[in-house]
Amino acid sequence: MIGLTYQQIIEKIQKEKGLSVNEIEIKVKSKLRELSDLISKEGAAYIVANELGIKVFEDFGKKTLKINQLIAGIGSLNILGKIVDIYDVREFNTNNRKGKVASLLIGDETGTCRVVLWDTNHIKEVENGNIVKDKVIKIKNAYVKDNNGFREIHLGNRASIDLSPDEKITEVKLGSIREVLRKQIKDLNPGEFASISGTIVQAFEPKFYDACSDCGKKVNGEMKCEMHPNASSSKMPIFNFYLDDGSDNIRLVAFRDHAYKLVENLNDMRENPALFEETRVNLLGSQYVFTGKVTKNEMFDRNEFLISSIEQINPEEAAQEIIEQIDV
Repeated sequence: MIGLTYQQIIEKIQKEKGLSVNEIEIKVKSKLRELSDLISKEGAAYIVANELGIKVFEDFGKKTLKINQLIAGIGSLNILGKIVDIYDVREFNTNNRKGKVASLLIGDETGTCRVVLWDTNHIKEVENGNIVKDKVIKIKNAYVKDNNGFREIHLGNRASIDLSPDEKITEVKLGSIREVLRKQIKDLNPGEFASISGTIVQAFEPKFYDACSDCGKKVNGEMKCEMHPNASSSKMPIFNFYLDDGSDNIRLVAFRDHAYKLVENLNDMRENPALFEETRVNLLGSQYVFTGKVTKNEMFDRNEFLISSIEQINPEEAAQEIIEQIDV
């Protein structure tokens, strides 16, 4: 058994801490509100259990999991994956620390997952060309975190990467991202994962927040990460804009890699915000396909869309597809 169901977690907390079901569910609901409903009810229950000092997960140190078995919070993760894509290595420079971060996409027969590399030795393997597309790798002693409802594998300095594992992967299920429902903006509902396409009609100046350089979570007022208190902090971008598909429009939110993909010179803008105006003009009218999660912004009583993948639309190819559909 990989993890426990929501009911099993509630029963485990009740048994070990002597709390009533009502008391536990109040804590779970509070955690959901705190995280703006970016995680599932089960995920919130896992966090509550962890905060109460209750061990929910098994020891995975000797097991190799599949991507569809990943649950946020798992540590000492071992997983085999085939590299589907590799993203640019990024540099960060803060008052406390200077360094790099790399990320890639791996897959197996059950799905795909983003992998984030923080250790310099792992990043060098990417820069030296030893980590390449279609290569099968085995990751050991990593941990899984939740990023806006999507699971990510993170490698710190305790993790290792086997570049020549004995195991093989013959098939990769690339549909894990694209199997999400394709919907019009007017039909989106809070809590669902969906794919939408449209035109960027408004864009706002990027903002930056102080985040843990190991896991990317926002640090507290003392500039410390609760999970990695010895790690330094770095500036992470948030980029907000509006997309219109003809049925309606919606505010989209791009964090970190997705923000950098849409706005390439983000680091320069942090020092000189005036540079954004030219980028904004160039972005307006651009067409994209976005996959992500719909959330409800209670303060403004509106739906918002948290991006998990981005694909730019080629107008000529899109027009050709429409012509072919008409001909059929």
